Amino acid sequence: MKVSFVQILFRARSVLATLWVLLLVVFSNPLITWWMPLLFLPGLAIRFWAAGFIGPVSRSSKISSDRLATRGPYSLFRHPLYIGNALLVTAGLALLRPHWLLIALTAVAFVLLYILLSRGEEGKLLDRYGDEYAAYRRRVTPFFPRKYEGSMFAGFNVRWAMAEYQTWILVGVLFGLAFVRTLFPSLI
Repeated sequence: MKVSFVQILFRARSVLATLWVLLLVVFSNPLITWWMPLLFLPGLAIRFWAAGFIGPVSRSSKISSDRLATRGPYSLFRHPLYIGNALLVTAGLALLRPHWLLIALTAVAFVLLYILLSRGEEGKLLDRYGDEYAAYRRRVTPFFPRKYEGSMFAGFNVRWAMAEYQTWILVGVLFGLAFVRTLFPSLI
């Protein structure tokens, strides 16, 4: 069985992100204030909301789908988890304040990665759901909403959304590393 480059990226996305965050921490000058955690809330909230509609497949190591998610945030944009990630990356950069070159590289790598991943996911969904997904694509844009139709939480599954605890833990670890970096600049 041949594995595509996009599938390899999808499988390695968490490891790549972790390594990149560690690089950013090493070359950072963190700014920790009482309001800094508030910058992370929109990204965390969108991921929580989306996870409540997409389910456990959002934590899968391969591009797959057990249902076509079209409600909640998926009625606004096709990739709400990626929107949440973009907000979290932006908040992380504001917290860490790395060199401008690392900010630029992060932005370029993030955009390229998520363009590739979203195209790979959309190809799989089109193969699996055909005309139903094609109609959904015509109604809903990838990243910028046109309009919202339907209930914001009809069909929301709290148990699925609670799987987002992993993202909350990662944000907590990032704050911990930033705090250590602030206290001991030469340690990390």
